[in-house]
Amino acid sequence: MTERGVTGRSVTDEAVGAHSDAAVHGSATTGLRVSGPDEAFLLAEEKLGFRTPIQFCWVLDDDPGLEAIERYAESLSTGLLHRAISRRRFPAARRRWVSSRVQPRIIVGARIDDAEIGAWADNLLRSADLRPAQGLGWRVHTTTTTRGRRVVVLLLSHLIADGEAIMRALVAAADGETTALADPDTARGARALAEDARDSARQIRSAARSVRAVARDARQRRRERREGTAPVVPNRPPSPPPTYDPYRATLAIVDVDRDLWHAQARQYGGTGNTLFTALVCGLVRRSGYPVGDQMRVSVAVSKRGGPEDLRANASGGIWLRVGEPQESPADLDYLRGLSRQAFAEYAKTGTDVPDDLQSLVRLMPRRVLTTALRSVPAPDVSVSNLGVLDDRVRTIAGVPASSFVLRLMVQDTAGEDVAMPGPGLSAWIVEYGSTVTLSFAAFSPEYYGDEDHLAKLLSAELSAWGLDHRFW
Repeated sequence: MTERGVTGRSVTDEAVGAHSDAAVHGSATTGLRVSGPDEAFLLAEEKLGFRTPIQFCWVLDDDPGLEAIERYAESLSTGLLHRAISRRRFPAARRRWVSSRVQPRIIVGARIDDAEIGAWADNLLRSADLRPAQGLGWRVHTTTTTRGRRVVVLLLSHLIADGEAIMRALVAAADGETTALADPDTARGARALAEDARDSARQIRSAARSVRAVARDARQRRRERREGTAPVVPNRPPSPPPTYDPYRATLAIVDVDRDLWHAQARQYGGTGNTLFTALVCGLVRRSGYPVGDQMRVSVAVSKRGGPEDLRANASGGIWLRVGEPQESPADLDYLRGLSRQAFAEYAKTGTDVPDDLQSLVRLMPRRVLTTALRSVPAPDVSVSNLGVLDDRVRTIAGVPASSFVLRLMVQDTAGEDVAMPGPGLSAWIVEYGSTVTLSFAAFSPEYYGDEDHLAKLLSAELSAWGLDHRFW
């Protein structure tokens, strides 16, 4: 395995070159603070020890050559993915996004057999070593196959971008657009110090308001318990003794013919999106994962505005509470009704963490935050529909990908993937050409098993919907 800078010279983890001047030309953006969902990922990494790498993978049947991949990485380094986080001088202040000075890297792997593409991508996702706060928030891996195909993997920290932000960055790179964040030097000096002091004061006042709101909520819950009006939350039965590594997430990627996918969705009275949700719900039930009377499904929702919205993460989510199998997944119209109602409610009220509360979380010690999070309800499953892939995202160096996938992993700070208590399963779907690709990460291996067991469960569910399929 060879690690190269985008200029072609060899680099190592200890010898990080200076960032190319090409990454800072064009319009610069100043004063952008790490806040909202961005900071949620930062706090998860710093206080809870969780990292969340995202993977994009392209399979190119015609190899454009290594130099073309290097140019592709260079174009990405001139955009908003090339972020770092400045230090702060006041504990309560929000940190700043600045342009990274770390040189982008391409890691060239040894040639692999075509049947090993999925396993090769799995290993890269599991072993992702990204340090976004220090400016190493993304890197590119590439290899060739025995049939002469080129495989390209882009690994990114969720801290520096969500799926839509990455897509936007890829489109901008394809169009030759450049947008740099503020130079790191702008976060230093007397002016920056004064700005941080003012922001710290604002955040302390915000945290104080949040303390009062949390206290009122706690008093209300105690009053409801005394009066017997508090909602009853069913206890989840204990998990069976693990038969698989409890700290290893289980991965799967599967392709379905796009025309067949939509034909089956129409046959059952739904859309491709509701079919995806129903199929994932069916997979959860096949696994034996305990969900109670209703399965809690989190559906990703974009909250990003126009081109001027430069946030790294700008997504929220709605929750569906799906009933027993006799209602779903067979009846997709039932899911359509649930979705319409949930989207309408979300448009009115939203379900995201208030800024005031995040100001309080920023000041919490790790032990207190960990204890508080145990009481936060988690969904049983999360689903993300990426829609139809933009041709500019699908294509690298003029070659459209014959296969493409997007997914993520949760790791601890030692680089090991982490099995989490919820959601027990995350799933993604994307359409391109004649293909629909579904990807899965199961974080409860005591129910979903290893890769072979998950594939069997998934194959049975797909077959029940009349969907022929092919695993990576």
